[in-house]
Amino acid sequence: MNEVERPIAIASSSQPFSINDIGTCAICRGSLRNLSRYGRLVRRALLDEATKKFILYLNQQYVPLAQELAHVLSQLHGREATAESAARVFQAKVQLRLEGPPAHQVWLMGLYVNKGDKRRWKDLLVLRHKISDYQDRVKVEEQPFNQVRNMVEDARRRKRTSGQFGFDENVLQTKGQIQAASLLIRLDTALLGDFLSMKKTVRIGTDQTDLQVNLTENRKESQRLIDGAIASHRILQQAEGNLFLAQLYALERENATEPTHADTLLHGGTTAIAEAQRLCDSYPTQTRGLSEEIEGTRAMLRGSTFYAPVSNEERMAVLTAMAREFRGTGHWYYCANGHPFTIGECGGAMELSSCPECGSAVGGHDHRTTSGVTHALDLEQRLRDLRIDT
Repeated sequence: MNEVERPIAIASSSQPFSINDIGTCAICRGSLRNLSRYGRLVRRALLDEATKKFILYLNQQYVPLAQELAHVLSQLHGREATAESAARVFQAKVQLRLEGPPAHQVWLMGLYVNKGDKRRWKDLLVLRHKISDYQDRVKVEEQPFNQVRNMVEDARRRKRTSGQFGFDENVLQTKGQIQAASLLIRLDTALLGDFLSMKKTVRIGTDQTDLQVNLTENRKESQRLIDGAIASHRILQQAEGNLFLAQLYALERENATEPTHADTLLHGGTTAIAEAQRLCDSYPTQTRGLSEEIEGTRAMLRGSTFYAPVSNEERMAVLTAMAREFRGTGHWYYCANGHPFTIGECGGAMELSSCPECGSAVGGHDHRTTSGVTHALDLEQRLRDLRIDT
């Protein structure tokens, strides 16, 4: 306001999730949606609501995909390739190079596998399409706040407006894309392992294919997963990223022809698996179910066994617990790093614990939450409604 009490500027910018609901007229109780004067408040509330729906969508869609992946990988592990079917896959006199983007590798391997057994990868490839679609839906570019930012920047460019447009990056949700990347890398690594194990099944003298393996791009994807997990304090995905990295080193090492290159790959794999083990030792709650995979990967690096996907009971129990959590029972809170967690039906925190994703302190004593924990009233309301519009 100026000296004569006339408005000259907006006092402060509205903050994300600062509005619980769109208000109504104090006199007639009519909606404010169509009144330009209250446009900022209405749009803020609508944007917050869209983001809350997005958060619930990325969580509720992830668990079924993770459970299905564990199921189909278990089926693949139980279906051993026969020498005859493997011979049909590698009967052509060609030079096959497994390199470049993982999606291209999967497409190329699928062409060969279908020659020997069309049903072997059918469910896996269908699931890969589902995970890729999920990844596209939850990436940062598709999130409500980012779409609004892009529209504002586009309008500024067209009008050639000067000045800076401030935007809080913490509003963007990175959990979905990190989870999707983890699922996709796990599936692609399993497909690579199955394909290369089929190559070893072929009888000597019947193998006509010259196979060369370069998994540099796959390892870059794993490193991006690790970097994203570190930035968002997600311990499980950090450990998984290092685990996948070690497996990829081991798979390429099995097919390396030069001893010096094989030694380099062994060193990289050993370093990655050591980091995965360190994370599991430091954060046993967040990394439940990975110990068996770590031991299997160590055996791969030693050369005593080849790749075998692991879906142990402990990991499946974790996924089942996640599925129950997002049905809306208990009370929801955010840890200091913004990760949602739930406390049971007792009505409040009765013991100290650690965040299931980053390890920061959660819970509390005597129904009082520890420092840094906030009540996630927005998530509780949406979980009660159980309504997601997509």
